[in-house]
Amino acid sequence: MRIPLPCTYYEGLLLKKLVNVISRTKCECIALSGGIDTSVILLACIIAGLKPRAITVVYRGGVPKDLPYVIHISKLFNVDLDLTILDSNDVLRIKDDIISCIGNELNSHSDGGCIEFRNDVVFYTVLKRAKEIKCSCIYVGSGSDELLLGYNYLLTLPSDEVDSTVRKFVHGRYPELKISECLGVKTIAPFLEPDVVEVLLMISLNCLRSERMLGKEVLRRILESYGLDVIAFRRKTPAEEGSGTKDICRSTYDY
Repeated sequence: MRIPLPCTYYEGLLLKKLVNVISRTKCECIALSGGIDTSVILLACIIAGLKPRAITVVYRGGVPKDLPYVIHISKLFNVDLDLTILDSNDVLRIKDDIISCIGNELNSHSDGGCIEFRNDVVFYTVLKRAKEIKCSCIYVGSGSDELLLGYNYLLTLPSDEVDSTVRKFVHGRYPELKISECLGVKTIAPFLEPDVVEVLLMISLNCLRSERMLGKEVLRRILESYGLDVIAFRRKTPAEEGSGTKDICRSTYDY
């Protein structure tokens, strides 16, 4: 049930809950995109006294929009950045491994698997790298876009339809989590932890979507309050665009 309390209250409560997750899990690595979600998780790590190694993947043949933001926040918080640069040969080698992990789900968008693959190749490479460098576990931003109205269609959804839609995502399909199981990598998604989800489902809608129509407003305000304006005002960038893997293939949905 949404409870109409000041947004500042929810900002403080949510950050506190995230810090608690970090304190009890103490992962050595984080999948860092420089976006809203993983930047807030990294902030929670720093507050908890933890400096995880940041793992980022970009595609050499594309335009990785995330990279400037990743470099900015990793330098700001003085965390080690582990950067993997994929080329077309790497991508071809990885595809069969992803198919063996998720099977027919690769074609989740009914476009021959293009969109799913462009995103999953990033998740797969990050998680495989986490395994290679023996991370105890790795933080991912899964669930934030779904539960905090980060997608455009959620921003325009009638208020009386938001909760029924969002609740379906609590136990929804997150390819990166399935891939992590396939690879044997322990993954922690702070935004999907039960005590965090409880808070996310309480937050007033005006604290999630505002006149700025950017979504995830509560996370943006948290970043803003810590002087991270450069990241706080970023627009939603899918993994395929942030990493540059959108140039791997053409989907029927591209325009």
